[in-house]
Amino acid sequence: MYDELISYADLYDSASFEAKKMIVNQLIRRVDVYRGYQINISFNFDLTPYIEGE
Repeated sequence: MYDELISYADLYDSASFEAKKMIVNQLIRRVDVYRGYQINISFNFDLTPYIEGE
């Protein structure tokens, strides 16, 4: 997955606005916004290895 994320990052830098929306749509499953500016983002992949530094 890491290699796939890196290729998305390179693609995103040079993409048009419409293409950027499509890339984000592939990475993010859902965004919930609550009172008090609380946000919960559900991704289409597991972030645990990236957060824990594995």
